[in-house]
Amino acid sequence: MEFEAESADTPDAFLKTLGENLKAKEGADVGMADILKTHILKAAPAQNAVTVAKDAILKLASERANPSQPEVANG
Repeated sequence: MEFEAESADTPDAFLKTLGENLKAKEGADVGMADILKTHILKAAPAQNAVTVAKDAILKLASERANPSQPEVANG
C-alpha cells in the first residue's frame, strides 16, 4: 500500500489520511490506531487529548487483559 498522506492539501487532511493508513496497514493494532486517529491525529487536538487518549488506551489494555467470559448454563 502506498502512503497517500504525502499529497494531502491541509494538515487536517494529512492527519486524517495518516490515521486511515495506520488502521489499514497489515498487522497494525487497529484499536490503538483508532485511539490515535480519534484523539491525537488532529490539526488542533483538544487540550486534554493526551489524557483522553491515555484513558482510552488503559481501557483497551484492561479489556484485552481481562476478556469477558462467555456465560455457561448450568443444567
